[in-house]
Amino acid sequence: MFASMKAFMGQIIDYAGLFPPAALPLESAIRHYAAYRNGPDAWMLGNFVLAATQLPQLDAYMPLFTAERPLPLAVVIGRSKSAEGTLYLLQDGLTKIGQLRKQHGASIRIGMLELPLPPAAVDRRLLANIASTAGAEELQVFCEMTHPLHDNWEANMRKALDEIALFNGSGPLQPGVKLRTGGVTADAFPTPGQVAVFLAECRDRGLAMKFTAGLHHPVRMYREEVGTNMHGFLNVFMAGLLAHTHMLNVAEIEQMMAEENPASFSFAEEGLGWRELSVSARQVETLRNRVLCAFGSCSFDEPREELRQLYPFEQRCG
Repeated sequence: MFASMKAFMGQIIDYAGLFPPAALPLESAIRHYAAYRNGPDAWMLGNFVLAATQLPQLDAYMPLFTAERPLPLAVVIGRSKSAEGTLYLLQDGLTKIGQLRKQHGASIRIGMLELPLPPAAVDRRLLANIASTAGAEELQVFCEMTHPLHDNWEANMRKALDEIALFNGSGPLQPGVKLRTGGVTADAFPTPGQVAVFLAECRDRGLAMKFTAGLHHPVRMYREEVGTNMHGFLNVFMAGLLAHTHMLNVAEIEQMMAEENPASFSFAEEGLGWRELSVSARQVETLRNRVLCAFGSCSFDEPREELRQLYPFEQRCG
């Protein structure tokens, strides 16, 4: 297998089978995850994603995991419209995390926290409170943008990123940012231009990124089930990689986000590419580790199986 593909796809998919549209019961989702962890594609698999409210329900399934093969979790905190409500939900989630760690020790590894911010302007005091609580638990925090995609989304998003970047310069905890790239209805999908702006603005501020929703397919395509074009995870991550390595502007990034031709993406031992632009395998590894962290998907099968159909990378070994 190409080293560049290994770097690109390594632990890229956080399995979110509990969430729509799959919306599996916990028993089914966690047994799927345990099977994936023992399968040949485990190297592509990241965290198991679940809501903080479901943490106490994990006890019954912990025999599926051991200290040698622990359960890695990304915990999603509930949404609130206020800073006070957000902090309450955060503290409740952290209490549950502490209890689970105490009960199961090395069999569980909770390293990521996903926290929706209130849709109002980001409050620096809220960020400080998040840092003082989540930072003490040694959690990597991703703040989710919840501004509506219409109604001045771009300006609101920039203000939020400014506050997060300013806060990141003042202390040890460095929150990243999470963007929803879809949903179960057409109006939940940001445009290629909106995703391009997000990628460029996060790059310019040195912010780590995570994505969720709507990235089941490698390359952007129209899907009847949602009545719109769904973003491809190759589009999003390749655009992020090349935006960093070539300092692309928003218009150039948007072209990549809108790409629907799988042949425009290329893979080789020494690196990856889109059209005439390329990024080395070493740069892919560095950027994936630091800034383009993962995407949540309610399916682990669809992304990897469709990727193989388009690019049979195991057959290209030297």
